[in-house]
Amino acid sequence: RPKQIKDPAKVSEVLSEILEIPPSFILKKIGENRPFTWIKRQLPRTTSDKVVALGIPGVGAVMESKRLYPLNEAGSTLIGKAGLDGNGLSGVELLFDEKLRGPTVSKRVGRDALGNIIDISGHSEFIPPRGQQVELTIDAGIQVIMEEETEAGRRSANAKSAFAVMLDSETGEVLGLSQAPATNFNLEGSKKRELGNMAIEAVFEPGSMMKPLVVAAALELGLTKPEEIINCEGGRYPIYGKVIKDVHPYNLISVRDIIIRSSNIGMTKLGLRMGKERLYNSLRSFGFGERPKLGLPGETPGILRPENKWAMIDIATHSFGQGIAVTPIQMARAVAAVANGGRLPQLSVIKGGEEFHSKRIISEKVANTVREMMYAVVEDEHGTGSKAIVEGVRVGGKTGTAQKARADGRGYAAGKYMAGFVGFADGSAIGVNRSITLMVVVDEPNTSTIYGGTLAAPVFKRIMQRSMHYLSTSAHLGGDSEQVNTSAQGKSYDVSLHKASL
Repeated sequence: RPKQIKDPAKVSEVLSEILEIPPSFILKKIGENRPFTWIKRQLPRTTSDKVVALGIPGVGAVMESKRLYPLNEAGSTLIGKAGLDGNGLSGVELLFDEKLRGPTVSKRVGRDALGNIIDISGHSEFIPPRGQQVELTIDAGIQVIMEEETEAGRRSANAKSAFAVMLDSETGEVLGLSQAPATNFNLEGSKKRELGNMAIEAVFEPGSMMKPLVVAAALELGLTKPEEIINCEGGRYPIYGKVIKDVHPYNLISVRDIIIRSSNIGMTKLGLRMGKERLYNSLRSFGFGERPKLGLPGETPGILRPENKWAMIDIATHSFGQGIAVTPIQMARAVAAVANGGRLPQLSVIKGGEEFHSKRIISEKVANTVREMMYAVVEDEHGTGSKAIVEGVRVGGKTGTAQKARADGRGYAAGKYMAGFVGFADGSAIGVNRSITLMVVVDEPNTSTIYGGTLAAPVFKRIMQRSMHYLSTSAHLGGDSEQVNTSAQGKSYDVSLHKASL
């Protein structure tokens, strides 16, 4: 309390040594013409006790709550950051700020000569109200695994960033969202750009990861069959003034092999067979071009232009994942529809929210057919996803490598790529009776390779391998868990930690 300070210079020097801030800053605070001002907030109790013990008139401490993240950076951008006063600044903290905070109440109090609060109401002890609880679908054990492996993959590829999203294919529950480098909100100094959740905000061209979905649409429309033979033109296909190329040249291969060997030319021919309107409608049916409606701040719809604005060459490029931009969670959701038998699930990150529902977009027969193709991408000797194999469980998926668009949207940035792998695993053989879909993206790798099959697939493998072990062990333990409870400014949180080996 500035007006109570008798020797500002001396007080500034003494406090500076304890608080580790410049005395000039403290002196400026003491010089403010106001009855009360903060010098420093959210101090450790031991430090504030040292200040109080000095007994300086006009200098004291006020007990405050502080948001604690028990698992440090794990899930931090999804949970979100709370400000000094407990107000939500991002993520779930922002979305449910009013619910978590609870009602505002007041109590009449007085202060003694030192500014300490004293109760003058004469009523019973005042107990501050608590906010309501919000429970996430995120599995804490899986989230920790994803954070560790996403960061390991980013470092291995010397990449700008990496991110991953894991879903329950059937229910649409989000089991984990990770990004690297991650942010630990327990530490001071997090920047605004570190509050973003890249799994729902990052927009990129999916490249070849789109191919199984376009094939599924063509099969659903009755325009092809898995065994149909397509001429892939020896790796070069001139069309509409452009030349479509394949990394590995092929001539006559089946539609099934177009997926396994990832032929752009084969996909182009299927896309042209579908035409603008049917291809556009099919992409929309898989959830592209619209927000996934999780309700989280920063959700983006990606980029899918109306078909009446497409050039003819766009039919070709969209069929193999160029010219369209998606988010990681959109891609995971679309592939979950293949994994679960043809239904696009409504995603959820909050338990006890809206009633679960899904929409059938392809028949179960078509979903099963495409799922087998994606298993072959990992299992076949010609498949591009062999580095995603997980011993003991069956894994299906699709690799993708795409150039990044320039910041101004005109063409592609030289030497900048996104390497991805999206897939699913059937853990029934080891007692995990649920289908898990996982999407992994490595952003701007700086290494000798740029391909999703060599950069993202190994990260997918490690996450899925550890997660399946964790889930199978949890199942054998009967789902035992312990609760870690934290609170800040009337908000309450529960983080479930399953008693299983990570």
